[in-house]
Amino acid sequence: MFSEKLPSVARFLSLVVLSGVLVLLVVSFVRRRQQQSAPPSRRTDPLLSEKVVSIVEGYKYVSSEQGKEKFRLLAARDTSYADGRHELEQLDLTTYGPDGKESGRIRADRGTYRQEQGQVAFGGHVIASSADGLEVTSEALTYDQQTEVASTEVAVNFRRAEMSGSAVGALVHVKERSLALLKEARVRIVPPAKKGGGPPLEVHGGRADYNEKDGLVRFTGAATATHGARLASADNMTGILNPQTRQLDRVELRGQSHLKSQEEGRKGELRARDMDFYFDPEQRLKLAAANGAAEARSLEPDAPREVTAEKIDATYAPAGKDSDLQTLVTYGRTRVKISPPEGAAGKQPSAADRVLEADGVRLGFRPGGKLMEQAEAEGHAVLTVTPLRVTPQADRQRLRAPRLRAEFYETENAIRTFSAEGGAVAELEPLEPGGRRAKRVLSGKRMTANFHPGAQEVAELTVEEEAKMTDGMRQATAARAVYQGATEMVALRGQPLVWDETARTGGEEIDAYLEAGHSQARGRVRTTYYSRETAGGAAPFRRGNAPVFVAADRAALRHGEGAALYEGNARAWQDDNFVRAETIEFDRGERQMLAAGSVRSALYGVEREVEPGRKEVVPVFGSADRMSYTDQSRVVHYEGRVKIQQGADQIDAAVADATLDEGNKLSRLKASRDVVLTQPGRRGTGDEVEYTAASDTAVLTGDLARVEDREREVTTKGARLTLHLRDARIEAADEGGTRRVRTTHRIQR
Repeated sequence: MFSEKLPSVARFLSLVVLSGVLVLLVVSFVRRRQQQSAPPSRRTDPLLSEKVVSIVEGYKYVSSEQGKEKFRLLAARDTSYADGRHELEQLDLTTYGPDGKESGRIRADRGTYRQEQGQVAFGGHVIASSADGLEVTSEALTYDQQTEVASTEVAVNFRRAEMSGSAVGALVHVKERSLALLKEARVRIVPPAKKGGGPPLEVHGGRADYNEKDGLVRFTGAATATHGARLASADNMTGILNPQTRQLDRVELRGQSHLKSQEEGRKGELRARDMDFYFDPEQRLKLAAANGAAEARSLEPDAPREVTAEKIDATYAPAGKDSDLQTLVTYGRTRVKISPPEGAAGKQPSAADRVLEADGVRLGFRPGGKLMEQAEAEGHAVLTVTPLRVTPQADRQRLRAPRLRAEFYETENAIRTFSAEGGAVAELEPLEPGGRRAKRVLSGKRMTANFHPGAQEVAELTVEEEAKMTDGMRQATAARAVYQGATEMVALRGQPLVWDETARTGGEEIDAYLEAGHSQARGRVRTTYYSRETAGGAAPFRRGNAPVFVAADRAALRHGEGAALYEGNARAWQDDNFVRAETIEFDRGERQMLAAGSVRSALYGVEREVEPGRKEVVPVFGSADRMSYTDQSRVVHYEGRVKIQQGADQIDAAVADATLDEGNKLSRLKASRDVVLTQPGRRGTGDEVEYTAASDTAVLTGDLARVEDREREVTTKGARLTLHLRDARIEAADEGGTRRVRTTHRIQR
């Protein structure tokens, strides 16, 4: 921040050392004065005690070497004491360079030299100046000849061209060429108009130290530096100069370090325990390092962001006379928060905060350093997108992976894409508490995502290799999964399988709709219901604990409702029982099954005596245009071209209802409309037939019912005919005597 100004501070402090050099010249003068004869003086009565040796009024001394004047000392009075002390009043000391021009000057109201102690003291409005414009003022200045240290304990002010400053107390080590401003150190630099002007640079500290040999300028004790809209502060602030070029190499801030800028287009602040700033030969910032609970914030209203980590390193790229932020690298657990621009919540209701967390992060910036271009996170990386408004449809989207990379749009620090490797997890968690929507999770070895530019929600997410999905009780696996945010649909490809607590379904393709709670499967679809009970009793099969299988070309599964529709060559079976149709629909809630289109079934049987003394259950096959089963009534209903067949017996009708017992065996069958009952050698027709399994009889009614016995060549007609299927007997009744029964026998030749 202060790359152009801190070298000037160092140069200024080095000039202050000249005051110590001037004091040294005074000491040299005193030494020579003792070796040379004193110039003539006017004798007067002593004004002081008897310790006064001499008093010289209008004192003047000039030191020359090879005809060139080195320095000149003027004083209104010189008083010499027996103890070797000399006191000068209204002294004026001027030094000259090899070219004979004035190089420095000290003026003071009084001066004292103590020979035994080797000390020279100036007092009473001391002014020290140099030929290059440096001026130092104080009320007291002391020089120790033995230690070669110049010091003052009172206020000191200095000025040189655009630089000025002050302190309370100063210490100059002439031999080491070092300077210390002991208390309330202050330096101010005003840029000259010919260099473009600008705001002044002001540096304050409890103490300031400069060491020319080491090239160090240090401010300690709540040091602050202000430059226009820029502010830096720390417990200690140190500038380090290059020993060859005398240019600034780096600046160190130690303890409670803080850097803030309100400059338009570069508003931001940086906080840490310690900071280091490194500069290039053109004195432009090239690297900034913040260590110890580091926190960097952008204060730009259209690009707010916060970065916190144990350590932050920022690199800069040259940009004219200044430099722009290029990359930012963090160490230790890192948190990067990217907020929407100010006012975005009103313009974009679905605006969201984005938080990136990882063990280390690298951020790349676009030219200008305000907008991010990319982000790379390493180690337990988590990207969380949280909408600002809580609605029934709002989700907190959290993406986890060992490593991830994000690319940004050109404006507003908006994330464009996301990619993760090494095992990635995406969590979609509803924000509204107590809602009906469950937390949804997608995971796999690799993951990529595209984000909506305004809302910053996931528009599309792709999971590669060992993809898994969890949506409440529903789960799925596939080789690849693609999530579409607009429809909240997950397309599962590559041996997909979806399951819940009741069944599992596989196929060539499965689309799982998260919001709607249903799935669509295509291509060799197969569902396994774990048992007849998990199918809700909707299947008219016998065994309650055996799995029920369903296969079709495609299927629509409504998981929340417990319903499923299978289409295209649909088959449902358990053991030997089956239903085949163009479509089969299960409804666990209603506990029913519907089948349509060329229905074929083998659902139940009838216990018959197949041999004398031996009975077995003989299966009953049915076919129709449509079939339905309701578990509550245990009735299988057939419609349209109905055919019911058991062994050689067959019933044809338009409608039929088969009632099953607890063992899924046929208890009663009732068929109506254009009924035809066919047995070997016998055929019956009527309006309705009712078969009872217990008696193995079929009651045929109609106007009139008719039974033809081809073997006996006997035809029986009546309103009600009872057929005994085991022994081929027929009982005829006139239903109350209103009609007659007619039997025709054909006599054989």
